Amino acid sequence: MTGTTGPTRLSVAPTASRSRVHHTTGHLTVRVMDQDADGARVGLLATQALLLSGDHVRIEVDVAPGAWLDVVETTGTVAYGGDAPSSWTIDAAVGDGAVLTWEGKPFVVSDGTAVHRGTRLRLHGTGRALMQEKVVLGRAGQSGGDLTTSLDATDDTGPVQVEHLDLGRQARRMPGVFGDLRSMDTVTALGWSPGPVGEPAAGTTGPGETYFPLDRSGAVLRWMGIGRFRDRLCDPAFADWRDEAMRARPHEPAQV
Repeated sequence: MTGTTGPTRLSVAPTASRSRVHHTTGHLTVRVMDQDADGARVGLLATQALLLSGDHVRIEVDVAPGAWLDVVETTGTVAYGGDAPSSWTIDAAVGDGAVLTWEGKPFVVSDGTAVHRGTRLRLHGTGRALMQEKVVLGRAGQSGGDLTTSLDATDDTGPVQVEHLDLGRQARRMPGVFGDLRSMDTVTALGWSPGPVGEPAAGTTGPGETYFPLDRSGAVLRWMGIGRFRDRLCDPAFADWRDEAMRARPHEPAQV
């Protein structure tokens, strides 16, 4: 069955002893990997073949004030071709003093696919979010179908980062868009407050890598290339920024 499954819902809130993690299963189910009084590290697992034609995967996340949530996509996702469009959307709210980190795995867009991958983030107070997204156009021997991606991130004062990227087969061949490239790795850090720490450090960029400091409280790292993910910046930066976000909390979670 495709398309009709309800959303995967996930929430975490701190308690005096062990954080309260609540989740409901949709196209994805949640497995708790690590947990303390303030938050949890969880893995997302598919409950059925994904992403089939007509599937609309929706993940709703709520990180309560003072909590932390580290989400790991345990495997990559393939968007398969078909007659109907499909989508993968994340809708997350991050409370005051909370931290959401999301480690994405490759999202592969097969030939014959029309798919949208969208993320909506709402930050409150001093909440922080760190998201990684890896996109691959086409499986082996393919050029890939039509893909659009979007990010709509706001805080209590308004938009923080808004982006819509059309990587449809015609649009991506226009000058200055994507050309013959096939892979893109993006790390977005939002909610980094001005002060001694400032915006997340970029390190040294290499071929295909670009660092974008945002106008307000954050930065974006992006690598674009032809083949497999060979960037030397995005994965280490994600790990470093995740550690930095956790250190900024009153209680750093244990490592696994």
